Amino acid sequence: MISRRDVVTDSAIAVVAEQGVRGLTHRAVDALAELPVGSTSNVYRTRDALITGIMERIGDLNSQQLDRLPDMFRDSGKSALEISVDFCMNWLTTDRNRFYTMIMLSLDPALPDEALAAKQKNTAKIDEFVMRLAKVDAEMARTMNSSVMGMMITELIAGTADRPHVESFMGQFLTWVDSNTTQA
Repeated sequence: MISRRDVVTDSAIAVVAEQGVRGLTHRAVDALAELPVGSTSNVYRTRDALITGIMERIGDLNSQQLDRLPDMFRDSGKSALEISVDFCMNWLTTDRNRFYTMIMLSLDPALPDEALAAKQKNTAKIDEFVMRLAKVDAEMARTMNSSVMGMMITELIAGTADRPHVESFMGQFLTWVDSNTTQA
C-alpha cells in the first residue's frame, strides 16, 4: 500500500509537471490528490520541505527503476538498444511527469539546500549505475548521461516522444560508446 507521504509527493510531482514550479502550492497538491485541505501541510510543513520531498522521491523512484535494469539486460532477451530505447521512452511517456519535474526543479536556482543535496545524490547514483553497467570511469559516465539526457530534454522541449528519433539517436550513441570504451 502506498503511504500518504508518497501520495502527496507523487501528486506534487504531477502539479509541477502540469502547472510549473510556480504552481506548486500545498493547496494545489491537496486538490490534485483529492485530499482534505491541509493534508500536504501535515506531511511537508513548508514549500522547501515539499520540494525536498519531491527530489528525494524522484531519486528513490529512479533508483528503483535503475535497479531493475540489469535483470532486464540479463533476462528479457532484448538487445541493449531495445532496452535503452524502452527506458528513454518510459521517461518521456509513462514517467514524463517525474522526468519533467526532475529537470525543472534541477534548474531552479532557488533550490533549497536539502533538495540540492537530494538532486546531487540522484545524479551521483545515475552516474554510478552507468559506471557499473557500462564498465566506464566517472568522466565517461557523466559524458554518456549528458548525451542521453540532452536527447531526452530535446524531445521534452519539442513535446514529442518520437520513438524512431530515440531509436536512431540511441543506435548511434551505443555505437559511439562501444568504439570509445573498447579503445580505452
